[in-house]
Amino acid sequence: MKAVFALTPAESRRLIARGVAQMNEVKAALERAYVIIVGGTTNGFVAQEIAGLEVDPQGFTAGTSTKGVLCVTRAEERDERIPVILYKGERVDKTVGDAFEDFHLETVVIKGANAVDPDGNVGVITSGFDGGTVAATIGTMTSTGMKYIFPVGLEKLVPSVPEAARWAGSKTFDSSIGAPFGMFCLSDGIVFTEIEALDTLAGVEAKHIASGGIGGSQGAVIIAAKGDEASIKKAIEAVEAVKGEPPVEARKGRCE
Repeated sequence: MKAVFALTPAESRRLIARGVAQMNEVKAALERAYVIIVGGTTNGFVAQEIAGLEVDPQGFTAGTSTKGVLCVTRAEERDERIPVILYKGERVDKTVGDAFEDFHLETVVIKGANAVDPDGNVGVITSGFDGGTVAATIGTMTSTGMKYIFPVGLEKLVPSVPEAARWAGSKTFDSSIGAPFGMFCLSDGIVFTEIEALDTLAGVEAKHIASGGIGGSQGAVIIAAKGDEASIKKAIEAVEAVKGEPPVEARKGRCE
């Protein structure tokens, strides 16, 4: 059997978050290690689904692409709980460094992304010159073998993240409408899009076949899925459960 779905960016975020919560890697970390959820609007949904927190996704981030520019959220409206750190499923008052020092190979860092390509590379924009969360975690993650999980919607699909990263670099731009930036290209992690969410939640094979729209469907992705009757029914139920998810509103700071 086959089915086809249109998902708005907000619906995709909810579907992806629900899929992330059911990942074997996340379940293992919740049972035996740490789950570290860093900032990002999609990760706001993830924090809701995994930690059961009352989170406003629009405040669960610093940098955003909003109102036609790259900018930041207003500092006073950011969620002070970022990052959310869970140990054996319970929220703990620790830093990322504390969690890394209490080493568990099953620990996962859930990190949002700004770009993804067909080869499984993800791009993470950085405007702060300290490199942000990636710079603070990549050494430990890559040297120990712990895994990043990158929840990212296919609205962010680009032809090549390595090529995109070579075009970035805040000091290389002579003009920028909004904040100029650099970009990390990361290939050592688990990319989790709508495709993986539908596989995890329903056991279907899915394919991204179209994008875009108007009248509230800007940024939407069109996904076709195939599988046996029971799996397609599960996929339809999973998608119907996220339909109508409200758009993430902007909390734009000053980015002149």
